[in-house]
Amino acid sequence: MKLKITAFWLVILAALFIFLQEYSRFHFFFIEQSQLFQFTGDYICGKVAMPGGFALTLSEFLVQFFRYPYAGAGITAALLLLTGMGMRGIVRRIVPDTDFFLLYLIPVILLMFLHFDFNYLAFGTIAFNLMLLAFYLCLRISNDKWRMIVEIVATPLLYGLAGAVACLFALSVLIYEFLNKTPKFYWSSLSVLLGLLCGVCSVYFALLGEYRFAFLPDAYYHTALEPKTVIYYSWISFPLILILAFLLRKRKKAAGKKIWIAGGVLQLALLCVLCWWGIPEYGDKKSAKVKELDYYARTEQWDKILDANKGTLTNYLNMCYLNLALAQKGELADRMFSFDQRGPQGLMVGWNKTEQISSLLSDIAFAMGNSAMAQEMAFEAYATAIGEGNPRMLKRLVQTNLIYGEYPVAEKYLNILGNTIYYKKWADDHRKFLYNDTAVEQDSVLGSMRKSLPKENYLSEINYMEKDLCMVAEANPEKKAAIEYLGALYLLAKNMDGFKNMLETYYGTDVLPSLPKSFQEAVITLSEAEPDYWKRFDISPSVMQRFAEYKKQVLANRNNKNALPGLMRRAYGDTYWFYFMFK
Repeated sequence: MKLKITAFWLVILAALFIFLQEYSRFHFFFIEQSQLFQFTGDYICGKVAMPGGFALTLSEFLVQFFRYPYAGAGITAALLLLTGMGMRGIVRRIVPDTDFFLLYLIPVILLMFLHFDFNYLAFGTIAFNLMLLAFYLCLRISNDKWRMIVEIVATPLLYGLAGAVACLFALSVLIYEFLNKTPKFYWSSLSVLLGLLCGVCSVYFALLGEYRFAFLPDAYYHTALEPKTVIYYSWISFPLILILAFLLRKRKKAAGKKIWIAGGVLQLALLCVLCWWGIPEYGDKKSAKVKELDYYARTEQWDKILDANKGTLTNYLNMCYLNLALAQKGELADRMFSFDQRGPQGLMVGWNKTEQISSLLSDIAFAMGNSAMAQEMAFEAYATAIGEGNPRMLKRLVQTNLIYGEYPVAEKYLNILGNTIYYKKWADDHRKFLYNDTAVEQDSVLGSMRKSLPKENYLSEINYMEKDLCMVAEANPEKKAAIEYLGALYLLAKNMDGFKNMLETYYGTDVLPSLPKSFQEAVITLSEAEPDYWKRFDISPSVMQRFAEYKKQVLANRNNKNALPGLMRRAYGDTYWFYFMFK
């Protein structure tokens, strides 16, 4: 029997791990970036002192390992496995001979749905498991009087360790003692009163901000957001399972192998139906591609971003990562129209004050050479992270402060990174730049960014980047990404007047000594009837020849307007002429 039980849970663990790894591989990398854990006594003591601090600290400690491949899926699968094992222990204390494994696994599935949401904290699953452990230990006490005493004492203790889940524990204790027909079961209502008192005091003394964090699973979700209703399902399921277990205790056990097999098949079918409904509903598959691209950008795997964005694109975030990759490879102005472009928002999406968009905009601004905007967006991303900060954006704050020569501020951020396990080495490597202008100026990244600092002060606007890009390009002509982003901005907006003004201002200077492919094509677009104007910008013969062929094809098929876009896309879909005419 023990071998069967062990095999059952090993199968569950393997199934959870394989599914989570395949379905949410980049999701776990994404989560790690929002929960910075510092391995210091002061940090841990500050966390533990809050209601639920132990569970929160443990969750942050585990999440930092999500940085490594397979660790996120493995740790999450293990936490869900503990939930199932805890549920089995509790159910079998009530009805020892049950074979209803569905009762063990329903909370597991419901909690798994929560883990698909990057605004949900593993803190919630750990807290739920601590509640199950406390409940199970109480059920092992056969003496009714001592069991209720332990339950009453355990409620505030659990509140301190795991937070609001202690209220679920107290309510479930009352339900259990009532259904168990324990003499003087009403004394267990003290557990409920203590749970309520702990929640009220937590809010009154400002340990928690709102009552929903004191009594509901909202405490285990991003505090600035309203959670989806799925966060309540696992909590609701627990007392319902207790009630069902007591009902099962009264029934006679059905005999026969066929009935046992039929029961197992039915339970598996119900689990499959639950997964079939819940995974698409709560799986957050829409953001999977963005999480993948975010990981590639963070690890500077630019070619993988390009490979992932071939074909039709409809998401502006995907386009932003695509164009960022092209800029980092120095190919933005040459290859941008080889991919599906949809307008200037594909270069830089609008800022919505969220961590994800702020991080992306910081990356784009840094690639442009705009240290001011990169720093502002990094700070916004760091401040809006679900946990104690975003390590990648903390690194960006270190870089920008080193660029500006704000060494005390950079040192403060380095000290924070130095308290982590994974980012400590990066912090130690960058301490050599502190109070050392020469080292900063000689570094290939920091030195280039310092050269790109504007020579004069002015008010920068996130929704009007033209001036910023011009100032960076003029300050550091070697930073080609600035002028290429500026030209790309004009071309994607089909702002030919702005593009023409840029050309006539910078062409032939150090900023724009020659024109990349898409810029040459745009010159022909804005002066199609003036070939002499093309010579001014040294348009290559191959570009002129291809335009002649393009024009010939358009004229030959101009009467077939419906088929013309598809026909021209096949031969000239990688040109600015096609974008300008058909998009």
